[in-house]
Amino acid sequence: MITLTPLSSSAAASSSSEPICYLLELDEARILLDLGQRDYRASSLQSNWEYEEKVRELAPTLSLVLLSHSPATYLSLYPYARARWGLTCPVYATQPTVEMGRVVCLAEVESWRAECPVDEETGAESSKLDKGKRPLRGPFVPTVEEVHEAFDWIKAIRYNQPLHLGGDLSHLLLTPFPSGYTLGGTLFKIRSPTSGTILYAVGINHTSERHLDGMVGGHNGPTGYAEGVLRPDLLIVEGGRSEVINPKRRERETALLDVVTSTLESNHSVLLPCDPSPRLLELLILLDQHWTFKLNPANKRRQASHDPWPYPLCLVSRTGQDMVSFARSLIEWMGGVVKESGGEEVVGDLAGGQKGRRKRRNAGAALGSEYGALDFRHVQFFLTPSDLLQAYPLMRPKLVLAVPPSMSHGPSRFLFTTMASTEGNVVLLTSPGEDTTLARELYQRWEKEQEESAKWGKGKIGKLGGMKGSLQIEMDSKVPLVGSELEAHLESERLAKEREAAHQAALDRSKRMLEADDLESDSESEGSDIGEDEAAADGILGAVTKRRQDANAFAGDGEDVNRTMSFDIYVKGQQMRVYNRPGEMTRFRMFPFLERRGRKIDAYGEGLDIGQWVRKGREIEEEGETEEVREKKRLKEEEEEKQKVQPEPPSKYISEQLSLDLRASLFFVDMEGLHDGQSIKTIISDLQPRKLILVRSEQIITSSLVKYLNATSGVTKDIYVPATEEQVKIGEHVQSYSITLGDSISAGLTKKWSKFEGYEVAMIDGKIAFAPGSTVPVLEASELVKPLPIEDEQIEKKVEPKPIQEGGVDVEMTSEPAKEVSEETAQDNAVQVKAEPEEEATEIVPAQKRIPYILPQSSIPSSLYIGTLRLTSLKSNLTKLKPTSIPSEFAGEGTLLCGPGLLTPPDQQVKSGSVVLVKKIGENGIVLEGTIGRVYDQVLRAVKDELARVNSS
Repeated sequence: MITLTPLSSSAAASSSSEPICYLLELDEARILLDLGQRDYRASSLQSNWEYEEKVRELAPTLSLVLLSHSPATYLSLYPYARARWGLTCPVYATQPTVEMGRVVCLAEVESWRAECPVDEETGAESSKLDKGKRPLRGPFVPTVEEVHEAFDWIKAIRYNQPLHLGGDLSHLLLTPFPSGYTLGGTLFKIRSPTSGTILYAVGINHTSERHLDGMVGGHNGPTGYAEGVLRPDLLIVEGGRSEVINPKRRERETALLDVVTSTLESNHSVLLPCDPSPRLLELLILLDQHWTFKLNPANKRRQASHDPWPYPLCLVSRTGQDMVSFARSLIEWMGGVVKESGGEEVVGDLAGGQKGRRKRRNAGAALGSEYGALDFRHVQFFLTPSDLLQAYPLMRPKLVLAVPPSMSHGPSRFLFTTMASTEGNVVLLTSPGEDTTLARELYQRWEKEQEESAKWGKGKIGKLGGMKGSLQIEMDSKVPLVGSELEAHLESERLAKEREAAHQAALDRSKRMLEADDLESDSESEGSDIGEDEAAADGILGAVTKRRQDANAFAGDGEDVNRTMSFDIYVKGQQMRVYNRPGEMTRFRMFPFLERRGRKIDAYGEGLDIGQWVRKGREIEEEGETEEVREKKRLKEEEEEKQKVQPEPPSKYISEQLSLDLRASLFFVDMEGLHDGQSIKTIISDLQPRKLILVRSEQIITSSLVKYLNATSGVTKDIYVPATEEQVKIGEHVQSYSITLGDSISAGLTKKWSKFEGYEVAMIDGKIAFAPGSTVPVLEASELVKPLPIEDEQIEKKVEPKPIQEGGVDVEMTSEPAKEVSEETAQDNAVQVKAEPEEEATEIVPAQKRIPYILPQSSIPSSLYIGTLRLTSLKSNLTKLKPTSIPSEFAGEGTLLCGPGLLTPPDQQVKSGSVVLVKKIGENGIVLEGTIGRVYDQVLRAVKDELARVNSS
């Protein structure tokens, strides 16, 4: 039984900007597919957190979590759920998804915490509140430590390597495949022995890019996909972009570089909001190569000015350098110009409209770095916008990439307020953004100014639009306290410290009251045994003096501490009360006694000079140190001093409303790297799933896609469109049984296995036998296990039975001829018995009484063909036949005409035997019509090659 429940981003009634999360229940296992979260500002403005409530409820019960991509909408809720909601199950993702996801979460967390207050709750407090069903309120922002701990917990996996899960999931097989959308993006294939194969394909791109290859890497098979992803029993795919028509990648890149070049050369700046990691690599490689071309001396003759390209390429991100470092260690996961030794580097001007010349060259040699296309020698990294404006004034032309792409907080939001009011500047958007964010509002303004045919999704590039009017924007910030506010804060901190010190002193005093006698006795003995000179030498004197002062905490003012002790009888100034239970009378200690301890000596009577040993140890340690060791110690101390986090100055969070007079221009070009409508329809048709579930789409778009798929031949009609939190149940509960192959059968299967859709299949003939003491039956050859009558008493044994081991069953041998059994008796007893009264027969009688059963006396065929014939694949294979290919063409639904007779001119007669018809009938029927001959034999062999042949044992 397979059950899928969309917790968010369903295909019935949802927005494309919702977080991605689906619950898959498979064979009693609860698997969570992705765990995303909205943008922090959008989450703080919403009033419904049903999705987060459901995740919190499910987190402790999950068996497995699979993370397919690294953007925030796929995994940003995972660190919080692990730290606060009891998510302790195994988590799997590829290594790039782990590292890039860590970068994304850290960038979001640090940026938000630098501007907005966060309600800090420890894990214990949060769990206690959760037990009380405390209502949730976003955003759900973890700490930096929680982010690192959560991503360290993830188990990294590699592409195309099947992984047998452990524990309760030991029967499942997990295989990841590349999806092409992000670095490390994954299509998860889950195989269950009882429920079939499930392919989770959300976030896919079939085309290659500058740093990634297309989905499943492929020129595998006639459809271009790896064999492992074809014909899944269930395909989970997104349909939200099924109505989108993408322009060609070169057209989009040219349009982006045209806008950047023209804006900079007009002495204005460009602001490009971007993702902290996953899609940022593609933009950096494109822009860095463009800067390399502009700075190439060979191209100066084509430039209006002979001065070098003077415009800086800047990235403002707290995690930008970490992202680049991680990417350089993950080159084997990439494709395009990065993975190849130089790839095809564009040496023409993409932005100039001229045709670019391509030249093969070594990337490392061309760029002067071992990192090749990931060198980024023209990119300058800045942690904060203030660092950027300090290096390059506001009016200096520059291209600034700033995170996050939603512009809801962080550097991109701040830089927008400083650049949007300058006429000539351009805000360049590469994604529509999430709902209720600043990026989505700006995108909607741009779209209103475009012609109907030039809007996004129509297959054309729009034009530059202007921002007119005013815009109210809320700016949050964290500023240091000054003046009276700082004094008031310091005063409150001082009072709090004093209260804490007083509370701690009270606790210490209570402790001393309970230990006063022991402390005084120890201090007296130590004070009389250790000299002041020795104590001063090794630091013991201070401790002794302190313990003398603390020896009796109840001495009156002006009294000699050394003469005081606690009495159990009432003595003024010397009483020592013992804490008692409530309701009991106060008790005093009795019979004061002071133990006089002698001088500390060893077993031989010699006094122990502790100070001497301490001094000697220090001298030996100093003499053994070399100059190199001393230098390392000094450097280590300096490094530790540098790494000490400086205490943050007292600050406060403020929020102010800004009214911006918008004068800059807007431009949008889709650089998300996702599929379009035609490609997703082709992908579904090529994968040939038996059942299909659509997710992450809007209702109108989903209805259109379902209508198209229903009208397309060869595509499954079992299509499900679940709403949010609606369960889709596929299949039925299947009872599975275990059986062991006996030696008599397994020995003959060495060369009998046939591969079929990832399985190995063989046809065997045998009978089941039960070994004593074992619950797992054994399948042995039919001649070794024979049927018996119901009543064991009906067989009269002439000899003493001698048990032997045969085929995993205890059997007894007898030489009595078998009794004749009529047909009616055999049917009544549900046993078939073969009687040969004229000859002495040997019958097998089990040592333990068995339940009789019917054994059909039918023979199995010598070979069997299994599988599904795909006429498109057959047509492709006939074309590739050697030495002579066979032409073919479709002649209607489920019919394929094959043979050289198809090429006969209309005025000539078709030769007999030159055309063969292949037709599919019903579910599994295949009919070949034609005259037997060479063409017929070749087509028949090609049809058999499309199926899996299973030979009997």
